[in-house]
Amino acid sequence: MTNFSKKNNQKEDLVFNKFKNKLEIKGLIIESVDEDRFIYINIGESDLKISLENVRRNYERDSDESHIDELVDVIVAHSLKNEDWESIKDKIYIQFIPNDFDFENIVNEKVTNEFSKVFVLNINNGFSFITKEDLFDWKKDLSELEKQADYNLERLLDKVKIEFEDVDNHKLGMINIEEVSLKSSCLFYSKIKSLVQDNIGFPFYAVIPVRDFCYIFAEEDLEYFSQRLGSVVLDEYNNSGYPITTEILRFSETGVDAIGKY
Repeated sequence: MTNFSKKNNQKEDLVFNKFKNKLEIKGLIIESVDEDRFIYINIGESDLKISLENVRRNYERDSDESHIDELVDVIVAHSLKNEDWESIKDKIYIQFIPNDFDFENIVNEKVTNEFSKVFVLNINNGFSFITKEDLFDWKKDLSELEKQADYNLERLLDKVKIEFEDVDNHKLGMINIEEVSLKSSCLFYSKIKSLVQDNIGFPFYAVIPVRDFCYIFAEEDLEYFSQRLGSVVLDEYNNSGYPITTEILRFSETGVDAIGKY
C-alpha cells in the first residue's frame, strides 16, 4: 500500500481531493491507496476497493462534479447490500465491464471476447457490484438473480422510447431513457425482439461503446452503418467513462455475437 496523499499529476489530484473531501463530509475516510491507485474504504464489515479512473475521465470531459457525487452516494449507500432480498430485489440490474477487469468475486458472465455482464444494485443512480457472497447471504442462485434483473428491466422499459432517425433512407435507432446509465442494459432485455421488430426487424445490430450510449440498426443496413459509425464509437469509447466495447453486436434468437470491431 502507498500513502493516499501521494500525488501523480495535477488533474488526478483535483478529482482525488474532491472525492476525498466529499467522503469526509459524509463521515468516511480513505484507509489507503495501493500502487495501482485503487482506493480502500472500510464501511462496517466491508472493505471497499474503489477506482476513480472512470469518474476522472467523465469529469475531465464535462467538468461536472456530479460524477464524483454519484460515486460518493453509492459508497455511502453501500450498507443497503446488508438488507434482505425483499428489500433490495427491485434495485437489481445488469451492467457491462471489459474482460480485462479484475472481477474477483463479482458475479459475472462472459458476453463476447471483449466484455462481460455483471449484476449490480442501482443505488442513487450509481451501481454497486453484486458478489458471490451477496448471493450466499440472500440465499439465491444465479438463475434467480438473472430472472430478477430481467423483470426489473421489463418494468423499466415502460419508460423507454426507441427513437429512429432517417439517415439517407436508413433507420438509426437510439434509446431514450431517464436512467441514461441503463441505455445499453435495455438491449439485453429477454424480450427485446418485441420492441424493435416492427421498426427495424429482428435480428438487429447495435454498438454500445459505453454504458450510456448505443445505436441500433437493421440487418439490411449493416454495411451502410458499419462504415459510418466507427469514429463516433471510438470517440465515445476512448473519451467517456465506463467503456464497454468497440464491437459491432448482432442480437438474434441465439443470443448476442460480435461480428467485428472498430
